[in-house]
Amino acid sequence: MPNVICVENIFTTNVTGANETANSAAKVVFDEENVQTLVEDAIDYAHNVFLIVRTQERKDISDYAQIVPFTLFPSPYPREMFKEAIDVAKAMSLLYFRVSRDFEFLKMVYKDVLELDESIRNYMNICEEVLNEGIKQPFSIYLQRADYYVHVREDGAEKKYELKQIEVNGGPVGGANGIPPRITKLHERTLSKAGIPNLPEDVLPKNPNAKAGAAEAVVHAWRLYKQKFTHPDPIIVFLVLKDNSYWHFLKRYDEYEIEQIAKNKIKVVYVTWPECIRDLTMDDDFTLRLKGQAVAVFYINYSITGVIFSAKSIETYKIIERSTAIKSLSLFYELSVSKKVQQILSLPGMVERFFPDPKEAPMVDAIRKTFARMWGLEDDDLETREIVADAIAHPERYVMKPNREGGGKNFWDQEIADNLRTLAPKERAAYILMEKLNPLTVKNYLVWPFKEVVYDDVVVELGVYTFMVGNMQDGTMSHYAQPGHLARTKLATSNEGGISSGTGTFDSVYLH
Repeated sequence: MPNVICVENIFTTNVTGANETANSAAKVVFDEENVQTLVEDAIDYAHNVFLIVRTQERKDISDYAQIVPFTLFPSPYPREMFKEAIDVAKAMSLLYFRVSRDFEFLKMVYKDVLELDESIRNYMNICEEVLNEGIKQPFSIYLQRADYYVHVREDGAEKKYELKQIEVNGGPVGGANGIPPRITKLHERTLSKAGIPNLPEDVLPKNPNAKAGAAEAVVHAWRLYKQKFTHPDPIIVFLVLKDNSYWHFLKRYDEYEIEQIAKNKIKVVYVTWPECIRDLTMDDDFTLRLKGQAVAVFYINYSITGVIFSAKSIETYKIIERSTAIKSLSLFYELSVSKKVQQILSLPGMVERFFPDPKEAPMVDAIRKTFARMWGLEDDDLETREIVADAIAHPERYVMKPNREGGGKNFWDQEIADNLRTLAPKERAAYILMEKLNPLTVKNYLVWPFKEVVYDDVVVELGVYTFMVGNMQDGTMSHYAQPGHLARTKLATSNEGGISSGTGTFDSVYLH
């Protein structure tokens, strides 16, 4: 493991392709006035390359825009850990695809959760009804991002560095809307202005394929639908949570990419959930229609885990799942990427269940190597009581995660002890415990809109994308792409690192 490189000595590290004036540039860059000049230039550049969002004050209108938060420079990241995250990506994608096809496994996972969680209970009932009736559309879109820390494990006086998975996200995976390659270009610019131009790909990965990966998967699915059905001009429906979104520009990015890929021959329609209830219908042959137009792809742009639907909403969701439209994400996949599934997969023999072929044993080993320790809380046996007691006594060793998506919902430190003291064993089934990782820290400048630039210790979270179209009935993949990665960075003192919550920033990686 090489020595950790901080932002200061990015500029003094001997890197193939680095400018010979790097050493003197380091002295200039860290002058406060010169840093501010770089920041102002980076902000202007961000506006010009679509690294913008609506303002929090006027999320209802596009006339106002602000920059996305970003780091001024790429953050140092160990090349060995980066390669491991990239190499395990396809195996991780296959794992969750196969989980989504194993309904008996999902029933086992959620047996203690169904009584407590109405949303999970509703979704499982819909899936069971779809299976009993017979799946009318075997293809489904699987958009996935697996997130990792470089975990520093203390082993006596020695430090060991390990790639550890934080979570797996499915469906509307954040940051896939062309942000990664544009952040890299911004960093190329700031580095060049700091005296280090033209870094090679194996130092600063350009990440070009993260530009249109989701759109390519959606268009591929649309073409599969067209091959089987003769409906004229079927549409792609994007279900959005609301119109007044902070991320409005980025949510439209996939539409623009679809237009380019399909040469404007595919129509994309945005709908809210109330509009779905009002306007979606299904023919006797299971064709899904929106105001009479056949729907080829139904794309949900937010996670619904934990959402309690009305009876009318449940019926609408049932129509979508039963229909011939290709879903992203289907309820089967939504149920497969929860925190509870991730905890169960960490148990002995569970990953192996989905890779029975001995030739796939290396995939199992690669997946398991990334797992942090996790514990279910639903049982009242001795082992669970001991873990609960230890978490109450030493909550700083753990993270308590609810079976929800979207970030910002975890419990930390004293919150863990307080919750475990008050929750009954049955209520604890809605949560898991995970060991609190000790992520590698580096230095960087963090740039937020309308705030002073912060230079401090930061933690990098690396997310690796995999996008596929899979056949639920025969287990084959019709389309697979690994369209790049996303780096998000937060202050080392922050527990949560969400971009929307104001604690995280977009980043890229400087490999060493």
